[in-house]
Amino acid sequence: MTSFWENESIIWSEGVKQMDLVIKDDSGGQGHAHRRVDHENYFPTRVRMTMVQVAAGSTYDPELLPSKPKMVP
Repeated sequence: MTSFWENESIIWSEGVKQMDLVIKDDSGGQGHAHRRVDHENYFPTRVRMTMVQVAAGSTYDPELLPSKPKMVP
């Protein structure tokens, strides 16, 4: 993942322990959804997301995902 955002600052040998999701908006929040005048309609927000890294030249196989993802509070 040599073109990953902030690639040079990640210590890959320690693994990726956290990925943050930034909710952006282009309808009045200067690019940030939490700055909208009606932000109370959108926050707090709960999102369940699964990210899969596929090596260059490999093929994504959805069968490799667990049937029930672990929920993190």
